[in-house]
Amino acid sequence: MLATDQPAAHRSDRDYPQISILIAARNEEATILDCVQAITQLDYPSDAVEVLIGDDQSTDRTGSLITDFIADKPNFQLVTINESRIGLIGKANVLAQLAHVARGQFLFFTDADTQVTPEWLTEMSRQFMESVGIVTGVTLPMGPKLFHKLQTIDWLYNLTLTHLMSSMGVPVTAMGNNMAVSRVAYEAVGGYESLPFSVVEDYILFQAIVAKGYAFRNLLSEQVLAHTKPVDTFRAFLQQRKRWMRGAMSLPVWMVVSLYAQYLAVPLLLLLAWFSPVLAVGLYVVKLFIQTLVISFGSGRLRQTNLWPYALLFEIYQLIIGPLSVIYYFLPTPIDWKGRKYN
Repeated sequence: MLATDQPAAHRSDRDYPQISILIAARNEEATILDCVQAITQLDYPSDAVEVLIGDDQSTDRTGSLITDFIADKPNFQLVTINESRIGLIGKANVLAQLAHVARGQFLFFTDADTQVTPEWLTEMSRQFMESVGIVTGVTLPMGPKLFHKLQTIDWLYNLTLTHLMSSMGVPVTAMGNNMAVSRVAYEAVGGYESLPFSVVEDYILFQAIVAKGYAFRNLLSEQVLAHTKPVDTFRAFLQQRKRWMRGAMSLPVWMVVSLYAQYLAVPLLLLLAWFSPVLAVGLYVVKLFIQTLVISFGSGRLRQTNLWPYALLFEIYQLIIGPLSVIYYFLPTPIDWKGRKYN
């Protein structure tokens, strides 16, 4: 058992393992300073942390903003990403290059539009006991609009389900904006260079580490609750879902079927009602009951009970976005992500 299992208050600085925080940034001038400012608030010895920020050919002020911000912070480093590493592109390419120069015993990943909590490193690192190779926190999008609040409920519901399944030993996925892996596990799978390219690089890494026999943890607590920027337009929302669904197709068949059943629940129940109205109504009531329990559990654990008024609209939201997400996924259009297109 690692020394990180000791209560934080009783650790000396030498008990803290060396950690590398990796951040891929592409055209993030609107969010990058909030991200790195949150990292300066971590309750972890600064001499045990290095922060590597990969500027992925940004065409805005991302690079200059980072340069100015880290001028007096020796444990921060800006890495300019110019070329692809062994055929990788996009975020996977950036993270592969940052991991190559990272020196930490653990690699922590977050995104340039995400703000982590002060307890992030402490709480996540204490999970790395003997066989644990990857740990995932929980992230919720936060914004002032109704559409933003409904996205928050959506993430809360699905990440709570992921946590519950993980607690039963069922590996589902990881969140690349709130994730940590041990150096040993990362190198055991050969790093991103040895993995097939995917627009959901976090899931591919998670899948590879679990396949190597490492244990995993999926946390659901306020101490590891990060906040990220929600999408503002419906087209961007559908693009986000298309990217996620591309990765979800690698899940076991029963999980893929469950995903489609969730997205198409109301149309399927309406079809069933044609043959058996009583059964359809019964299944719908069960669905609402389970959904309410999951949201209640997740909001309670994360102390997000202020979201309950929006949870009442979640069913209408699902009725709209579920079928549209499935239709959009099958349209022959590329995935547009961070200004790049992926087929």
